[in-house]
Amino acid sequence: MATREEYNTCMRPYITGSKPKEQRKLDFCVGAKICSSKASSREEAVQLCSLPKEPKPQKISKRTKPASCEKEASKLTQCMMRYFDDNNLYQKVLNVNSVEIAIENALLECTCQ
Repeated sequence: MATREEYNTCMRPYITGSKPKEQRKLDFCVGAKICSSKASSREEAVQLCSLPKEPKPQKISKRTKPASCEKEASKLTQCMMRYFDDNNLYQKVLNVNSVEIAIENALLECTCQ
């Protein structure tokens, strides 16, 4: 198709009418292949449309750059130390079981707020 208007006119029969979702998607794809001259027949267009699509690469946003593991560990350590200080746990964590429970509680407080 040479112009956008011609393409739109060509696509109109493929996108109009009340159809189930899957049929509407197939018709749109078939119309797009035929109207853009990527396929010369409906059978060829259906074949092209039935090919599995490649997964899109995951985008990594520059704004949401993940913090480094060292920074996360440092922030978590500082938070846990504040938790130990706030709850006077230094004297209470003299045995292994107490330490495990204190660390678990600090992690819950620091990561699951």
